[in-house]
Amino acid sequence: MRNKLRRLAEFIQEGFPENLVIAFKYSKNQSLARQLALTNKAIAFHQGRAETLWLEAGRIKTAAEMHAAAQAELASFVFAYLTGDAKECADSSIEAMRALGRQGEVDIVRSLSGL
Repeated sequence: MRNKLRRLAEFIQEGFPENLVIAFKYSKNQSLARQLALTNKAIAFHQGRAETLWLEAGRIKTAAEMHAAAQAELASFVFAYLTGDAKECADSSIEAMRALGRQGEVDIVRSLSGL
């Protein structure tokens, strides 16, 4: 599971100023609280970025805005997985993977959510 979470963290990491990927590398020193806190920051960061891009484009969806929104959705899925609610976000996370051009890797979301 760690490798799958780390892979999702890599997709979320792009543009995020803190090192999210390191929080999901296998180590006894990684705490759930730290993972949750960083994931929550990533959600807020990418949601804010998506909103800014949307407003800058005159309230028109752009590829960059959809990419940022997809990253926020994946971060929400990771947060949900860590808190035991992954099934709730599975469908929208699969769509997010497709929006990121990662159709071949939707099995990560399916596997983590138990679909």
